[in-house]
Amino acid sequence: GLQNTAAGGTKLIDVRDFGTQGDWDTALAELEDGVFLDEDGLKLSGAADLPVPPTGDVYMGVIAEGDFLNNSSVHDLNDDGDTSDRFGFIVYQAERAAVEAALGEGAGYEMLAALNETAAATVAKERTSQRVWLVVVDTNADGDLAAEVPLRDYHVNHDIFALGSDNAPDSRALMSWELNVRTNEDHLGAMTAPTVEFHFDDGAHGSHCAGIAAGFGVSGQEGLNGVAPGAWVISLKIGDNRLSGGATRTSSMKKAYEYAADFEERWGIPVVVNMSFGIKAVEEGDDAMGGWLDDLLAEHPTLYVCTSAGNEGPGLSTVGLPATSRSLISSGAYLSPATGRDLYNADMAQPTLFAFSSRGGETAKPDIVSPGSALSTVPGYVDGMARFNGTSMASPQTAGAVACLVSAAQQEDLTVHWGMVKRALIAGGTPVKGLTLVDQGGGLVNIPATWKVLSDLAGSESAHAVLRYDIETACVFQADGLSDAAYWRTPGGIPFSPENIDFTVTPVFHPDLDPDARDTFFRSFNFKSEADWLKVISGDRYIRGDMGMTVRVRYDGDKLGAPGASSARVIASLDGGDLGGLAAREFSLWNTVVIGEPVGPANGYMKTFTGKDVPQSSVRRHYVDVPAGASAMRVRLEVSEDAGSSRGAAAYTEICNPEGHVKGGWSGYASVDHQPIIDQTVLGHELYPGTWEINVATGIRNEDLTDYRLTVSFDGYQVCPPVLAQTDGTLRVTRAFSGTFHGDVTANIEGVRREQTIEIADADTWTLPFTLDDATPRASFVLEMTEEVANLFTDCAVRVLDGSGEAVRSTGFDGLEAHVNVSLPAGDYKLEVVGAFALAEDMADWGFELEEKYFFAAPVAGDVSRAGGGDLILPCGVPTAVDVTFEPTWPAAPEGHHVFG
Repeated sequence: GLQNTAAGGTKLIDVRDFGTQGDWDTALAELEDGVFLDEDGLKLSGAADLPVPPTGDVYMGVIAEGDFLNNSSVHDLNDDGDTSDRFGFIVYQAERAAVEAALGEGAGYEMLAALNETAAATVAKERTSQRVWLVVVDTNADGDLAAEVPLRDYHVNHDIFALGSDNAPDSRALMSWELNVRTNEDHLGAMTAPTVEFHFDDGAHGSHCAGIAAGFGVSGQEGLNGVAPGAWVISLKIGDNRLSGGATRTSSMKKAYEYAADFEERWGIPVVVNMSFGIKAVEEGDDAMGGWLDDLLAEHPTLYVCTSAGNEGPGLSTVGLPATSRSLISSGAYLSPATGRDLYNADMAQPTLFAFSSRGGETAKPDIVSPGSALSTVPGYVDGMARFNGTSMASPQTAGAVACLVSAAQQEDLTVHWGMVKRALIAGGTPVKGLTLVDQGGGLVNIPATWKVLSDLAGSESAHAVLRYDIETACVFQADGLSDAAYWRTPGGIPFSPENIDFTVTPVFHPDLDPDARDTFFRSFNFKSEADWLKVISGDRYIRGDMGMTVRVRYDGDKLGAPGASSARVIASLDGGDLGGLAAREFSLWNTVVIGEPVGPANGYMKTFTGKDVPQSSVRRHYVDVPAGASAMRVRLEVSEDAGSSRGAAAYTEICNPEGHVKGGWSGYASVDHQPIIDQTVLGHELYPGTWEINVATGIRNEDLTDYRLTVSFDGYQVCPPVLAQTDGTLRVTRAFSGTFHGDVTANIEGVRREQTIEIADADTWTLPFTLDDATPRASFVLEMTEEVANLFTDCAVRVLDGSGEAVRSTGFDGLEAHVNVSLPAGDYKLEVVGAFALAEDMADWGFELEEKYFFAAPVAGDVSRAGGGDLILPCGVPTAVDVTFEPTWPAAPEGHHVFG
């Protein structure tokens, strides 16, 4: 599916690996009797028989299967049944004239030079260099290079190779390899050993996305194509599959975007970037990567960037980074009944979103939604179905649509930029019935409708002047108090009328607009609210120059009285000028108001919700205001015949705190057929007052509509002191809520713990050695960053390595926190943190809080009793003394550690 375009040409026209996984160091080889040797004794013969034999310095390197020890997808590179093979290669420079005489100018050069004058000039300039790097790989590991093909930088000749074995005739070519050579110099400018940058897809995710966007004849099936089968593909790898989830490395994402922008300029063709990648945002719109991207795209109006909204849904305010960047086109994951039927054997009642699709709230995202599941292209090592789902699959659907739109504009000789395309996508989207603004943005991508809007915009002088509008309004959840969307979710703090909500709107001009044109820029607008509770009351209705304007709105509390979430836009359309209809829509102001159910003594600190006839893959949101003093929230979901469901119904719950972060873990499904009741609890420091969201989501494959009963209850206890400074002591426990507790309390010492502040300077990797033994066979680590630090990253991977360097646990930061739990054989291990800074210059100083826990093989039980004796009774408002005692029968805590339980 990624071999040829619909026109028959090579589809993959350039490759790079910015994630460092493909970087192979080389060293100067020794030559003995026509055989090249490296320092480990590897021998490569036959170089003299190559079409262009080496005549000067020759460097050697080795692709060893052992280097793929920590890759989760592929270890046996040549599929011969073992993982000990070593594939040597040589690197050398040769005269360009000799290379082109023997190997040709290069199919890639010939294709690029024929594109346009800019591309032809770039090819001509590259060919002025007198010498060319060649790489020869021993692809079957037999030590003989005579029959191998010299390889050049990929864009020159589209050279591809695979690793095989003469001893395994039934082996498969598991993945294709490409390469580029990087010249290195010392501090005096003298050339040193080069780096060979190999490119390969050892994670399948990138190939799958590329096939959705631009595949042609996927799996060899005629007519099974991506959205833009005639498009070329550039593969820019940013992840390192030795880390959890193929995590990015420092500046790898930035380098890929820079390369895409440079490619557009060097070759004179528009570039559509699909970035099906992201992490949970901790402060929407304030991350380093998003800000840098906004600046980059402001200088590159024909660099189109599409990205996945994230898979942190269904909670509100869960769009990840870099999707929150205001210049990017962010896609949620749509699910149609046809997709449900064809890919999941599901009988769905209506179109919807996948539950995991991230939703907006604090930011005006997603922009639109696209199909979030597909069968697509995957490398040979992927067995079974090539069906993936996620907003990662939705983004290339959108990217393919953008490629079609930009191509059509070129064919019609229309000039467009990314701001016009994004504006047209949102205006031309088809709203999905039953979904809200924060679910779907402008709706489902509709290429014909978008093309009509884009055509109108392309014919408008006014549309070319502005890339986008910067919008800011108050948001209490942001550190700087500002966001691009109004999001109110604070009990008793929503600014109902007569209070005002102000938005400031400032144009971001096309970089070609000269100072005089910017100074005389003028726009006047009409405003239309999408909801009766949202009123535009006053403020400016025009922008002059770059000073911006203020738009003022109010919320009608009488129309927003019921608990729940309401979201709506104020759409600003051009007043007069050269545009009308959907094309006249210049920007919109997002407003979301969330009102929780009060829970307190009047309802016994308990609230019950019910759901009726909920379709497959649907979400029902419930909001509760956590009362002050609560120390425990219990959530019970019941999907049973008593609750109204029949066989085949199932649902799960997700608990989100007021900032959209999931708490209480994964609930699992409640169903009539298996487990009808599921309980979750949020305790202690994780629970705090505010409006919490409890989502009930149904399964795709449910055989029937779902009825459910959801019960949320609270309890509260004050304990003083909150932590015992020694193993024996007395606690004062006060029940905060009405009622009386009767029962028993248990106490255990579980192990030893240590807390420390980790400070790191001028490095993106940090390690901590630790030991497990028979006395402490388990360990857990909790790492927590500040929001300021987390905003610097595009990823932060965490893993545990054994003594051989093998990763025995791999995970990463999820927002501000990372949790690692290990139960392993006795031995020495290493906790490793690998940060990926968006911008390398931010790496100077950073760190996190670390809690280490080492668990005893068996917990030590203690005794808990009411001071003075008697039954343990805790009446509301009455401090009760409770004695806690332990026998000292546990291992001594190491220095700096203390027991916990």
